[in-house]
Amino acid sequence: MSKKIIALALAALAPAAAMAADSNVTMYGIIDYGFVSRGSNDTASNQTRGRNGSLNEFAGGVSAQSRIGWKGSEDLGNGLKAIYEIEFGLSNDDTNGSTFVKNRHSWVGLTGGFGTALGGRIDGARYGFTTKYDPFGNQTVGNAGSIFGATSNLGQADRADNALIYITPDFAGFKVLAFYTKSLLGKEGQGSTSRPGLTAAAAPGQDIKTGDSPLYGVAATYDNGPISATLDYENLKIYGLPGAGDSKFDIYVAGASYDFGVVKLAGYYEHTKGKEAAQGIKGDGWMLGVTAPIGPFKLKASYVDGKDKSDFARTGLGDKMDCKKFAIGAEYELSKRTAIYTDYARINAEENTNCAITLAGSVSATTASTSSAYGRRGFDLGIRHKF
Repeated sequence: MSKKIIALALAALAPAAAMAADSNVTMYGIIDYGFVSRGSNDTASNQTRGRNGSLNEFAGGVSAQSRIGWKGSEDLGNGLKAIYEIEFGLSNDDTNGSTFVKNRHSWVGLTGGFGTALGGRIDGARYGFTTKYDPFGNQTVGNAGSIFGATSNLGQADRADNALIYITPDFAGFKVLAFYTKSLLGKEGQGSTSRPGLTAAAAPGQDIKTGDSPLYGVAATYDNGPISATLDYENLKIYGLPGAGDSKFDIYVAGASYDFGVVKLAGYYEHTKGKEAAQGIKGDGWMLGVTAPIGPFKLKASYVDGKDKSDFARTGLGDKMDCKKFAIGAEYELSKRTAIYTDYARINAEENTNCAITLAGSVSATTASTSSAYGRRGFDLGIRHKF
């Protein structure tokens, strides 16, 4: 292990000793490891897209991203508390260059009778809502988010950099969230305009806003007993290079679930529209999911359908794109903290469409060597431990 990797690990773990003395601090984490097989029987034209043949590998972060974190609070009096959480993703299958330790979220804020206000690197709203209703938690080969990202031309960001969020107090299960970030892609000022679908490089002398990606949104959630429901609206703008035009997106999300005890049913829908430079962008996606606990077992299944209705031509792809995905899975709890799991998923889509199996629904999740898309069918088997 190089000195750089050791330094990164020590930097992440050093605060533990000092915080351990505070009774309001909790250390937690997940270690996940498994086997993944992905492949495709597509024609030779798909081989250039990495979806022909089979890929078998062992990897960390299959059913959940391996992580370690600390969270805590301080009572400030009169019902007011300071709260914080710091979490790092861990690549527990190999060092994979410099990504052995990677920042997931880090925020600080206040909570009290007025609600909760946070600032920092915060979990992405759309990604979080997909995770909430997807029986596979937007992970494993069965995740739903990768289909939505492929067909909407706008991948789901699992974290929002430099973000602010306000959450109202809980009114009988009902909450409203308002959030804003000056640059979803983590850049404020000179930098790159890179993102899935927008890869023009920044250049010296460009406009100071080039590459900035401000996003604002508002969401309403209801969680009471067996019922859960969510509505979310987000607006994203990405400033392009001079003369290339800006990209603008409106994102609409709806999700709901009902837990009958013997079975839990869930549904999710998202619609994206906007423009990239002067070209129209439009995508729709929906999911139906079911989870059934049977003793220590948990059975799950989902069906996902994503359609790209954009009006621009994509090199090597059809003018429109329709991806359908079916997934089944099972977990067995060895204890309250340890479980083994297995999942299978299959994508049905026309040739030359940009749909493939990933292990996470986000565009930037820390999933070690298997983060890239590959294949039209996938299988995984692994173990997950929480502490």
